Amino acid sequence: MIRNRHLPQWLHRVASGALVMAVLGSVASEGLRRFEPGGWLHFVSRLLLWGSVPIGLVSAWVAHRFSIVEGCAGEAGYEDLENDGQRRPPG
Repeated sequence: MIRNRHLPQWLHRVASGALVMAVLGSVASEGLRRFEPGGWLHFVSRLLLWGSVPIGLVSAWVAHRFSIVEGCAGEAGYEDLENDGQRRPPG
């Protein structure tokens, strides 16, 4: 039985940053496809595409305070180590 189900801190940060970059890049590429070139929405989509990398890096840097990956995973894999494998009480 695996007792330590925590992600390593570096993997947690990489996953959070990559998830943010993928979502922003997907939204931006859809905007580039749908809006005509020269319009303001096309320009915003280009800015979002170029900004997805720095925003992803910032989200990886603050992953210890605000976790996107933990929010997607829910309670699975984030038990306290002090409980020594016992489940936490709900609430």
